[in-house]
Amino acid sequence: ERLESLNGWSWNISEYQWEEGFSHLQEFVKEYGHARPSSGYKSSDGYNLAAWVTRQRGNEEKLSSKRKERLESLNGWVWDTLEFLWEEGFSQLQEFVKKYGHARPAFSFISPEGYKCGSWVNLQRTTRDKLTSEKKERLESLNGWVWDALEFLWEEGFSHLQEFVKEYGHARPPTNFILSDGYKIGSWVGTQRTIRDNLSPERKKKLESLNGWAWNKLDFMWKEGFLYLQEFVSEHGHACPTQSYKCLDGYNLGAWVSRQRQSKETISSKRREKLEALAGWTWEVI
Repeated sequence: ERLESLNGWSWNISEYQWEEGFSHLQEFVKEYGHARPSSGYKSSDGYNLAAWVTRQRGNEEKLSSKRKERLESLNGWVWDTLEFLWEEGFSQLQEFVKKYGHARPAFSFISPEGYKCGSWVNLQRTTRDKLTSEKKERLESLNGWVWDALEFLWEEGFSHLQEFVKEYGHARPPTNFILSDGYKIGSWVGTQRTIRDNLSPERKKKLESLNGWAWNKLDFMWKEGFLYLQEFVSEHGHACPTQSYKCLDGYNLGAWVSRQRQSKETISSKRREKLEALAGWTWEVI
């Protein structure tokens, strides 16, 4: 009687082991919001919860109806292993969306806990025709989801360019510019200019809607230099930087101004007018 009065006492060892596992699973649900611990997951006390859950799925036909009901009452419980793996991937993708604002992780993206979320997303695109309508709808409900891999790559690049515009105020990253996450946005922009004639009208409009976008590379380089010169005028009150002058980010503005003077006879009248409209501009070398 004294033993039986203790909370959780069980005479049956297998009953005790089952309750131990179920208790750990309940704690997992409280912490993570679902009953789908990932493969290899162990509780903070070292309990191999993932292995216990796997055994319950394997013994579904042998479990009592009461145990089945208790498991099924837990949020996110699934009996099918493949279903579990899908739910695990979807859960990881939802976390990615919360953090990055879109459902387009790079193919190589791996979550902090080691889950290959990018690979999982690629698998969903590859097996699209085999997915249930419900799973398709759940994926499509995520912000920024795309089925086409090429579409994904383009949207990925455009998303990075939008971030560049937010930070720098224009859509003209230098050719070799690389973002902090390693994305080669300068190279991507160069590719869009090269394949301009093959881009859809919709994509062209999206690019042209960005502040400072330029299709022509030479035109882009001129506008870039002119933008730097305008900033120089705003700060110094004249448009005559010394020939060796460089901006804080390393841009060689003095050399650009020198090239404009040297090409006075060949540049367009429109560009000449824009330069001459700047305070203190002179065609003479100073």
